[in-house]
Amino acid sequence: MRYKYFRLNVVLRILVLLVLGYSGFYVLTQTHFWLVSFWLFLALIIVLISLIRYVERSRRDLTYFLLSIKQNDFSNSFPYEKTDELNFAFHEINQVMKSLRNEKASNYLYLQTVVEHVRVAVLCFDENNKVELSNKAAKELFQKDHITSLTALAKVSQEVASKIEELKSGERELVKVKVGGTLLNLSLQVTTFKLQGKDYKLVSFQDIKSELEEKEIESWQRLIRVLTHEIKNSVIPISTLSEVILQVFKKEVQAKNSSQIEVEAYQDIVGGLETIEARSKGLAHFVKTYDQLTKISKPELSTVQLLPLVKRIENLFKPDLEAENIDFQIDVDSTIEINADPNLLDQVLINLVKNAIEAIKNQPYKSIQLSTRIEQDKVILSIRDNGPGIPDEVLDNIFVPFYTTKQSGSGIGLSLSRQIMGLHKGSIAVKSSSEGTSFELIF
Repeated sequence: MRYKYFRLNVVLRILVLLVLGYSGFYVLTQTHFWLVSFWLFLALIIVLISLIRYVERSRRDLTYFLLSIKQNDFSNSFPYEKTDELNFAFHEINQVMKSLRNEKASNYLYLQTVVEHVRVAVLCFDENNKVELSNKAAKELFQKDHITSLTALAKVSQEVASKIEELKSGERELVKVKVGGTLLNLSLQVTTFKLQGKDYKLVSFQDIKSELEEKEIESWQRLIRVLTHEIKNSVIPISTLSEVILQVFKKEVQAKNSSQIEVEAYQDIVGGLETIEARSKGLAHFVKTYDQLTKISKPELSTVQLLPLVKRIENLFKPDLEAENIDFQIDVDSTIEINADPNLLDQVLINLVKNAIEAIKNQPYKSIQLSTRIEQDKVILSIRDNGPGIPDEVLDNIFVPFYTTKQSGSGIGLSLSRQIMGLHKGSIAVKSSSEGTSFELIF
């Protein structure tokens, strides 16, 4: 498009039209040269058509230019000179729009980079519930490489999808959901916004399980400290007093004539005192056992190779493994080292392997596998069995102190293990299905 001297061209054409029109009218009315007037009027028509075509071409080119901008096409070039005002304007507009488009692309790339690297899972849905934006954390959380819509998310968790539809902008909800055998405590927060006339819903998902675990452990420890303190204050004096009374009573009986005391009464009194003493000592032992939850020694950290540690656990359970005919597999990288307290870590592994042995006791083929892997600069030690799995209602409570499904269990093993991992700045996770259960120690 060339619009150099646009104004001049239009003005000249209009002047020519005026001159030709006046001349033709003058010749027609004042002279007898009708043929000359015919040619003048013909020239007028030609110039008029030229003007119309010139203006129409300008309108068409301008329309094309505006449509190109609307469609984000800035590939047109507009050569101009200082006197070419319209072309210069087109050029400047084109350059500004190019700059805006590049800035928009840069901002979008920046936003994508930020969202991709943020640790909170993020999904953005359009008004048709299709996913416009997702990040790596969301893919890892839901164990899906591609989440295309709310319908696809519902296949992973119907409860999460329903909550997203229900929640309004600014609202937050806590949801428990099982993904890939792992029970998650998710905090869902929804924000709605408009962009280019379209409605969008931005949803963030944050796994707050670790936060809840810390608060839960802290609460249980406070409760246990109070209970153990109060029980100790009551039990110890009772135990001491019953022991003293029993000794004094026996001495008094021996000093007097035994015939003066009925044998049956004597046995009842002695039996009662012995029962009080035994139960008091048993209760004191019980309290001492649970007091461990609040008195875990501070880890003495050192560089520990995992393979020798796992081998030591295998040797410890070797008689049980052979007696139960258990296929005990070790797939641990010999080069992996962690910073840990080996004694405390032994306690965790002993508890987990013992639980695994008990879980597979009724299986025709019994297998326990210890393996390692590295994910995101974290060392993960997995203890997996091929047992029947843990029911969902039990899975939610396995780390709660005193909770147990075993007849002879104390219910502190897994809670103690979780605390030990917390002291190592790590965590313990569990995945369970009908094909087996896997505990993962994350360092």
